[in-house]
Amino acid sequence: MSEPFVEPAESSVPASWVRGGTSKCWIFQASDVDALPVGRDEFLLRAFGSPDLRQIDGIGGATSTTSKSIIVEAADPGQAVRYSFAQVSVDHPRVEWMSNCGNCATALALYAVQHGLVRLDDVATEFALVNHTTGLVLGARVPTPGGVAPSHGTQFVRGVPFPGVPVDLAFSEDTWSTFGELLPTGRAVDVLNVNGADYPATLIDAGAPVAVVSAESVGLTGADDVDAVAACMPFFAELRRSAARAMGLPDSDQSVPKVGVIGPGDASADVNVRMISMSAPHPAIGLTSAVAVAAAATLPGSLVHDAAPAAPEYRIGTLSGPIAVQISQSGTKRTVSFRRNSRRIVDALVYIPPVSAPADHMASAEPHRVPTTVA
Repeated sequence: MSEPFVEPAESSVPASWVRGGTSKCWIFQASDVDALPVGRDEFLLRAFGSPDLRQIDGIGGATSTTSKSIIVEAADPGQAVRYSFAQVSVDHPRVEWMSNCGNCATALALYAVQHGLVRLDDVATEFALVNHTTGLVLGARVPTPGGVAPSHGTQFVRGVPFPGVPVDLAFSEDTWSTFGELLPTGRAVDVLNVNGADYPATLIDAGAPVAVVSAESVGLTGADDVDAVAACMPFFAELRRSAARAMGLPDSDQSVPKVGVIGPGDASADVNVRMISMSAPHPAIGLTSAVAVAAAATLPGSLVHDAAPAAPEYRIGTLSGPIAVQISQSGTKRTVSFRRNSRRIVDALVYIPPVSAPADHMASAEPHRVPTTVA
């Protein structure tokens, strides 16, 4: 007599959902994820519900800013928290690990003090966040009055309607270049060929690899609304691929380089910027992209410097309004720092079923169509 069929059990993993700045990030512990019967990529795709533009059967938020994860690799109390950052594609069965996210690092900083990963000081707790994959080292500072982790705060940031716990992050030139050089080509301006036409661009690797073009050269102003930017997405997709090849990066990776469109400033901003990330207009600007813009502003001859040279407080105009970054320099080393905010949303168990592949009928449901806007 044959053995009765026993359906494999679903798996569960403890997780926290934390908003950092204008992103939301699911945070897991490496020991929990690596104990699963599937690899990290398969776990994240199934947990987030990708590929599916709605991510209806998972925890993803169906936008590039809400389909992100951090896996905590290790923590030395009072010293450093090592982590891996994952950008989970919404519309492709792909998880990309070779980028940084300052907003998710902001979320991790609050998570670290709330979950006892670092030793808390009486006024504010300072520690390092180390991206295990890219090598980026961030300085983080979270208020912990009386040696107690905060549960809420009153700090507001652009692009978020509600307050959170203030978190200070500092990016240093020592580690902010993911692929080795601040100017990967050695030039402040390169020329990219897109569809047979040439476009000047500043290719910079600070916080994240970014290709910056002037708004005027692509028929925009830099202060454009989301619809105007979205209408140019096919062009920006080709520009990103051209920039990737010039920077020595794979041209198939949606997460890097980012694309930034720079325009003249106004009364509220030194420069106006419209960012494209994961094949969609960014609703504000990622912190790593803001680092790249700020670093480029310090380099004479770059498109950003030509638009507005760096200042100790540098204001970047975005779709959600201006954000301020602090730029400092000691010798030849630059530092870019921010004040963001964060809030814990959920502590939970995330379940994945034993069957990970999408149903056959989804194969024709346009799973790869690229969304043109993000919320």
